[in-house]
Amino acid sequence: MTAARAQAANPSAYLNIDVTITNNVSVSVIGVQSATQAVTWSGAATLTAASTATITNDSGYLSERWELTTTAQSWDSATGALGWTIAATQAADQLKLQAVIGASGIASGSCSGGLYGDSNVSPALVSTTQVPYTQTVLADTAMASGGTPALPDTAGNRVLAGRTRALCWQMTMPYSTSLTGTQVVPIIVTAF
Repeated sequence: MTAARAQAANPSAYLNIDVTITNNVSVSVIGVQSATQAVTWSGAATLTAASTATITNDSGYLSERWELTTTAQSWDSATGALGWTIAATQAADQLKLQAVIGASGIASGSCSGGLYGDSNVSPALVSTTQVPYTQTVLADTAMASGGTPALPDTAGNRVLAGRTRALCWQMTMPYSTSLTGTQVVPIIVTAF
């Protein structure tokens, strides 16, 4: 009687490790969830940020994509009453809001050099459309000196964890206004 040699039916076996990620994407502006920049309008056709605001991927370790949008109207900071319409063009009691994202190391007063005249780079922000931050949209390569680049970190338009960018804005102001109270005009940065 001879014993047959035992052979494994499967020459390879696998252990698949499923890693559940418990973190969420998170973004902050000037280190907080809601920040403010104050400006004074005295009838100029445009207002441009006097200094940059910093956007940070503060998720901990997740890369993320960003989108910018705004609300349909501004509101009075004291009363909460609705104010100017925020739209793609200016009109009476209506303004056009634009934003660009630059390198993290640009100087504090560098927002005036933004590519606001290029609607491909800096489209008008409106409440009905999320504007994605990509290699060609919102990424202002004219503001690309120092720190992390003006472009997203990956070809998939993702910003790596812990990375920052400079946020600049410009408003084309109403050519006439009926409002006298301080107006809040938000730029909403959404991480996804």
